[in-house]
Amino acid sequence: MQYRKDIDGLRAVAVLPVVAFHAGFNQLPGGFVGVDVFFVISGYLITANIFAELNKGEFSLLRFYERRVRRIGPALLAVLAVTTALAYFTLLPGEMLEYARSLIAAVFSASNIFFWTQAGYFDSDSSTKLLLHTWSLSVEEQFYIVFPLLLSFLLRVFPTRLKPIVWGLMAASFAGAVASVALAPSAAFYLPHNRAWELMVGSVLALGMVPKIRSAWLREAAAVAGLAMIGAAVLLYREQMPFPGAAAILPCLGAALVIAAGETGPTLMGRLLSWRPVVFIGLISYSLYLWHWPVMVGAQMNSFLFGGAPAMAIKVGTVLVSLVLATISWWLIERPFRVGPLKLPRKPLFQLAGVAAAVLVAVGVAGQVDHGLSYRYSPRVQQIADLLTDKSHRQMREGTCFLPSGSTVDDFDMACVRQDPRRRDYLLIGDSHAAHLWYGLAKAMPTVNVMQATASGCKPTLTHPGSAEERCVALMDRMFDDYLPAHKVDTVVLAARWKRDDLPRLESTLTKLRGQGLDVIVFGPIIEYRSPLPRLLAVSDRLHDPDFVDGQRIDVSGVDREIGKLARRKGARYVSLASAMCPGGHCLEIDPKGYPVQFDYGHLTGSGSEILARRVIAQDPTLSQGPIAAAPAAASAKGA
Repeated sequence: MQYRKDIDGLRAVAVLPVVAFHAGFNQLPGGFVGVDVFFVISGYLITANIFAELNKGEFSLLRFYERRVRRIGPALLAVLAVTTALAYFTLLPGEMLEYARSLIAAVFSASNIFFWTQAGYFDSDSSTKLLLHTWSLSVEEQFYIVFPLLLSFLLRVFPTRLKPIVWGLMAASFAGAVASVALAPSAAFYLPHNRAWELMVGSVLALGMVPKIRSAWLREAAAVAGLAMIGAAVLLYREQMPFPGAAAILPCLGAALVIAAGETGPTLMGRLLSWRPVVFIGLISYSLYLWHWPVMVGAQMNSFLFGGAPAMAIKVGTVLVSLVLATISWWLIERPFRVGPLKLPRKPLFQLAGVAAAVLVAVGVAGQVDHGLSYRYSPRVQQIADLLTDKSHRQMREGTCFLPSGSTVDDFDMACVRQDPRRRDYLLIGDSHAAHLWYGLAKAMPTVNVMQATASGCKPTLTHPGSAEERCVALMDRMFDDYLPAHKVDTVVLAARWKRDDLPRLESTLTKLRGQGLDVIVFGPIIEYRSPLPRLLAVSDRLHDPDFVDGQRIDVSGVDREIGKLARRKGARYVSLASAMCPGGHCLEIDPKGYPVQFDYGHLTGSGSEILARRVIAQDPTLSQGPIAAAPAAASAKGA
């Protein structure tokens, strides 16, 4: 193909939002769509090359994979080697065990399959998955295992039916993606058959299955519209929205319009995309994508190294470091192996790649055989670190009474709010910071039937911010508008990861609940940390610094006071979890068996939940005995 600078510029448009999104710049909440733009670009360029060679009778599968190895192998293997060294010195045994598995998956281009099997709300926080970003590379490579063979077969056997078959396959992939978003969101995101249509959007352009844009003004309009569509997705999409599915049409079609506009002549947008600095970012985009994620995850895992540095400075710093590493990687690794002095003949190239891959796989196997290279840590640190990966310490009732991301309100089990005529009925409503209280409250209050209706990221309020997921709105509506008017509960318990922005919505909610004669208890924010508590305790042990954890605690006292004042003003009872966790300034960190009471930045373990609940009840026994002063009579009788 003739080289097109504007496509390299489009690569820059794709990679920069991804990097900004992962760095935590909230101004680009839909930056993740850059990966979808990459898929379209890749589908277009690779298909164009394959199609041209097939038409000339020159296509060689071996030569095709040689080009793929030259293109992706050197930089990828270098990143895997450096990331493995980072993992060795920073990951705890349970994390290292999972990293070892992901390393093997990455080498064999199966990362997407591996991370699909790991998907879940509390399954190994993404802040420790150093190779999570390699899922998209695996999707591409799996596509290119099948598509060249398919295209060759169709051109040889069904040349006149190529167009309807390709369109049909793309439509089937799209339909599957739309269905999977609703039924199996993780599968929709990670699995190749649900992503194939995005690459095939580029393929149908390369195969000439879309009319060329001949008119100059139409080219200009198409280029402007394409960039506007990508920009709209980057600015307006949210991480919580169902994706990819139908929502991916906007960035994919936008990328296709930009590519199509540049096929038949220049455009103003094409000239802007061909501007040298933009093209340079496009040239290093592959290395930038490879390096940015380990840099950002490494910074997050070791945030304690930055002391009190402003969050914005850390974000900007990780982006700059990623750009520097990407430039070095492109200049010293990518280019020499493709067009420079390290451009080896096919056989030595495959041999070198095979040896490097074998070494990395051996490291991955060793990490599994030795249970995460546990010899690096003392038994005490290993015990503390177990909580990062051991789910047996968690009592969240995930998937039934607690709805994780990707679920729907239909997944909620109404048995979770079944009343008990022999006991007082308390209804616990909120997000994951409410869900982790259920176990402890149920244990500490045996005379109370603690019911639970919770969902990740869903604040227990009557109204919701514009970014709220549909399941949040649906579950809260079901509880506040349907359940409570029909069932007389003794007390409504509201708990969440409260922020100052929640105050107006909480105030209106308390006004309505108290107006309905309901007794209300509001639980304040829990103590949180800059990194998972088990990791901080492990680092504290290794550094022999007992005060280390205290320096990593996030101050929630301001929000705690404001929520408390609001609750009491509205006639609700208030429980300060922060005060209960840190009486006299000494915070609860370890349970009697020596395990951390929180398994990540703030969620309580089952043991931690029970200890905290017993503390709260001991401080105020009336919490389990009904309201201090009788609330006005409710309009409806207690239901079954």
